[in-house]
Amino acid sequence: MKLDTPKDLFLYEMSAMHDGEKKIAEMLTEVAGKVNDKALAEMLRTHKKETDQQIENLEKCFEHLGESPQRVPCATVDAIREEYREFVGMKPSEDVLTMFILGGAAKIEHFEIASYRGLVGKAMLMGDTQLIQSLETNLLQEEETAGKLERCAHELGQRMLARA
Repeated sequence: MKLDTPKDLFLYEMSAMHDGEKKIAEMLTEVAGKVNDKALAEMLRTHKKETDQQIENLEKCFEHLGESPQRVPCATVDAIREEYREFVGMKPSEDVLTMFILGGAAKIEHFEIASYRGLVGKAMLMGDTQLIQSLETNLLQEEETAGKLERCAHELGQRMLARA
């Protein structure tokens, strides 16, 4: 992949997000079945549907530019997924695993927020309103999900501490 122009960088970063979103969709399905809180499991399943839409939005951006996603692995999502798998291997209690999953989901959301903010900024510099709109849609969903996860983590944490 050529990386000589700002547009090349934009395509590289968008390709990494495309890879990351696909991996996140897989992880959401996996972790929703591991948490012991029904409301959190439902939130994760709902966000899986949003993530599928975010993948479609990214694909529309590529199509709009007459490009295809490049093979750019999203190392951040790979690292968080590896951390999750190692943690599960330690066989934590259900409550501790649920709290860990919440923390990992929050890490991913904040990574996505930062990434989409960067992509929106580059799309603004390019003056492309269609790209801006699609990427801002993804950004807003990520910001909303981060807030929900933070509230959920606080509530679950309080309940778990009360039982301890």
